[in-house]
Amino acid sequence: MADSWRRTHEWGRLTRAEIAAARDGGALAVLPVGSIEQHADHLPVDTDTFLAVKVTEEAAARCASPHVLILPSPAYGFSPHHRDWPGTVSLSAATFQALVADIAECVIGAGFDRLLLVNGHGGNRGPLTAVCTELGARGLGVGLVNYIVPGQAGWKPHLPESFRRVGHACAYETALQMALRPEEAERIGSRAAGLPSRTVPPYIADGSPAPMEPVGAVWSFLFPAGNPGYFGDPAAATPAMGSSLREPTVAALAEFFAVFARTPFLVGNA
Repeated sequence: MADSWRRTHEWGRLTRAEIAAARDGGALAVLPVGSIEQHADHLPVDTDTFLAVKVTEEAAARCASPHVLILPSPAYGFSPHHRDWPGTVSLSAATFQALVADIAECVIGAGFDRLLLVNGHGGNRGPLTAVCTELGARGLGVGLVNYIVPGQAGWKPHLPESFRRVGHACAYETALQMALRPEEAERIGSRAAGLPSRTVPPYIADGSPAPMEPVGAVWSFLFPAGNPGYFGDPAAATPAMGSSLREPTVAALAEFFAVFARTPFLVGNA
């Protein structure tokens, strides 16, 4: 058996004995989570899950220590704000949280001292934060990171000045899809071409001020039927931009894996 578990970063390709050896060898268990939801007419509905998984895989390959084991992604997430559109498949908050909690309990129950959730969908943040808090209070070491955040200082300068952030089906997501799915880049680009930049959040009526985000306030996010289905400037995306976004995103997440794995966290009483 030796270190045969190091041959792959895919949890699902290992035997039970190899997973036990990986656990004893200090491997870090990671669960990417995303969603299946509308991303306007230029991006596929698996955008969030695909990007979360691919960025996690590339970051795992780059992380020298510890060895990162990636659990199979559950694919579906919490996306009720997109349900007016065909293609969206959303779990309820309760189902989504129960799914993640059950996975975490199995991983920790198998002897791993911690699990990291790598999130790729904005709508998942609230439910995942709540589930991590609850599991931590029970003594289970579960952390959460949105894959875009560690490297944001590095990727922001590569976005158009019109929208230097991540929205929805925006320049960031569109360009990264082009870089990670080169066979689809021309199709995505042609569909995004000519789309006007939309910088007002979709839950605000067009032409109205957006007072919530600057002060950290929250309003229920919604992409109702008839809405263009995107938030940002997807027409500005190019494959070259995607490559420029990819590098800092992956590099910073790989570094975060190492930091997360070696940090001596305190957890609640089991």
